[in-house]
Amino acid sequence: MLMTGVLAASLAGCGGGRAQWLAGADRPAFDRMIADARQARVVFVGEFHDQREHHALQLDIIKALQQSGTPLAIGLEMFDMESQPVLERWVRGEMDLREFMAYYQQNWTISWAEYDSILLYGRNNRVPLVALNAPADLVRKVAHGGFRSLSPDETARLPVGVNGAASPSYRGFMRDVFADHELDAASFNNFCEAQAVRNNTMGSLIGGYLAKNPGRTMVVITGVGHAMRRAVADDLGKGLGLTTRVIIPVTEGLFDRIDRDDADYFVYP
Repeated sequence: MLMTGVLAASLAGCGGGRAQWLAGADRPAFDRMIADARQARVVFVGEFHDQREHHALQLDIIKALQQSGTPLAIGLEMFDMESQPVLERWVRGEMDLREFMAYYQQNWTISWAEYDSILLYGRNNRVPLVALNAPADLVRKVAHGGFRSLSPDETARLPVGVNGAASPSYRGFMRDVFADHELDAASFNNFCEAQAVRNNTMGSLIGGYLAKNPGRTMVVITGVGHAMRRAVADDLGKGLGLTTRVIIPVTEGLFDRIDRDDADYFVYP
């Protein structure tokens, strides 16, 4: 989870770019956004993890795409890649609710109530759920000691090619975010590498899943700091040729340094 407590202000000072602005309650505009999103292989829908209205928007988008006849998968930040067998058991109906809730709560600190509708929708409609995060213990180790602190056995637990390298643009974003916090150069670099491990892992797992399932579109449920275009989507487009759409809900606590080029749509839930 990107630490949202340090990310304050509004989008009032953003420069020009591609993004469109709309209200989720404006059904004609929402429907046009869905029609556009159907053209993509990957649809990122960002969130602040504890904002109920963000998850309601995510579910509305998932339902609208599913009802349009688009075969879906749902990619989830809140489960790491080693959780994939558990998600598959859940969707197949081989785990009861209490068992799955207990597993969820062991892996994510945000209340189950924030995600229950999405996770139940996936199970009830047999929509594949895809775990996208890097293992939490490896992310913590990188955040403390940098990517080079990982042992060969630890790096083998990550997708091939993950190296903790963040783009200059993403590092610039992180530098702006932490401008008011006293981080020495090493600590800042380690934090950027930890976030990059998560971004790199998400990109690799999204690409790998869609390569094996060419008829599906993936809706990615993740924090705004990973949903923004410069985090994962740009790499999917440039490296794998996957078409993407990025949808970010507008909220008072949104980043002051996010750019309109970081999304296709900013939506007031």
